[in-house]
Amino acid sequence: MGDIFGSGAMTITGLWLLYFYIEVAGLSPAAAASIFAIAKIWDGITDPVMGYITDNIRSRWGRRRLFFIIGAPFSLTFALMWISGYGYFWYLGTYLLFSTVFTLLMVPYDTLPSEMTNRYETRSKMSGARMLFAQATAFLSALIPGQILAHVADKDQAFMLIGITFAVLFSLPWIFVWRGTWERENLPPPQTQTGLLSTLKSLYREMLSTFRLKTFRIHIMMYVGGAVALDIFGSLFMHFMTYVLQISAGLASQALSLMTLFQFLAIPVFTWLCIRVGNGHAYKAAIGMILISLVYFSQLSASYASIGMLVLVGAVMMGIARGGTYLIPWNVYNFLPDVDEAYTGVRREGIYAGVMMLTRKFSQALALFIVGLALESFGFTKGVTTQSSSAIEGIWWVFVVGPGVLAVMAMCGAFRFRLSQSRHQVLISELERLRAGGEPEDASPETKEVVETLTGHPHSNANWAYRPTHEVTLTPATTSV
Repeated sequence: MGDIFGSGAMTITGLWLLYFYIEVAGLSPAAAASIFAIAKIWDGITDPVMGYITDNIRSRWGRRRLFFIIGAPFSLTFALMWISGYGYFWYLGTYLLFSTVFTLLMVPYDTLPSEMTNRYETRSKMSGARMLFAQATAFLSALIPGQILAHVADKDQAFMLIGITFAVLFSLPWIFVWRGTWERENLPPPQTQTGLLSTLKSLYREMLSTFRLKTFRIHIMMYVGGAVALDIFGSLFMHFMTYVLQISAGLASQALSLMTLFQFLAIPVFTWLCIRVGNGHAYKAAIGMILISLVYFSQLSASYASIGMLVLVGAVMMGIARGGTYLIPWNVYNFLPDVDEAYTGVRREGIYAGVMMLTRKFSQALALFIVGLALESFGFTKGVTTQSSSAIEGIWWVFVVGPGVLAVMAMCGAFRFRLSQSRHQVLISELERLRAGGEPEDASPETKEVVETLTGHPHSNANWAYRPTHEVTLTPATTSV
């Protein structure tokens, strides 16, 4: 249920915020783009800091779940971003506030599958379950704003109503998330540093150390390629439909809703594929559908008599592709701390969640930044019903070619991905042996091959400084509380 906020907030900002900044708030495309760029500098500080804190804090309420209670009331500040009539610094400040609240809640939330179970199949099902909530909310994030805009003539009032509606919706799930989850017990002692500067140095050293893992580098290649491709596609969808294909905003909103509906319907299918054929092969299918959909949209023209129906067909195809592309990287993330532990000997779910969250927000901001600058450079004029031929041509190129190049990058990563269910089982068995006091050099040849394939390092280089005298256990919340 935490992804009611996580996915919903990212979806509504990705689909509507750039449009709001330019068409309603009156910012230039370049000014709107700069807000996203500045926010990412801020996220570069807050996301890894939050990951570091949740790895090392110890409290009677846990090290992750504590922040659900703290952060839930602040999710209501989401509404402040959608108030019109203010200047640039209001929108910059409210977006920075939203980014901070998002970090406070979602970094600890993303660690939960790794905290709650070691089983590959169970984690995959948990990822599928959270993505059902995510895509259902994504559907609402496309449908509700479109309906409000269709029935409220004043766009200022419409977007304020959109902000209030979703702020309330985003605040509701966290008590249930807190009550219905649990964390590991018998944790290693927290890392300690002397002074703020030493702590920050350690933090960023840890953040950069995640890229030492071969599997994580490939994973980021897949994740960023697919996510930025879809962010560019989504942020320009309304502009492409209304200016290039010249269909009504109402029909474009219907297509957007249909696309997010099929995102939701695709989640069980891709969850099944992840379990049956593995994350890498399932991701190839999802990215392949993105490429097919982009080629399809590139062939559409405003002159076609049945353009409305053709757009809806394309929305269905892209919706299925989006479901798999959003699901699979976050399913893969659940297994990265296991690969990391095989090399470092410690559990660092929090720091990986921080890096992943930073990557996700950076990728979306990069997409919106690229789109904003591209619209400016091609001569896009805000607030008019028709655009110049150069602006329309620019929208076409950014909408079709930009996501296509990034999708190819994601596909290259998928072909290099090696973390399968069978390899994960070998990895878990080896972690249990090492936790019991075994030495890395005593591993079997098969185990060494698996660990070295996934980490990209000789297994003999593993750093097992922490060796607990008994296995780390997973205990339900009712017991730990």
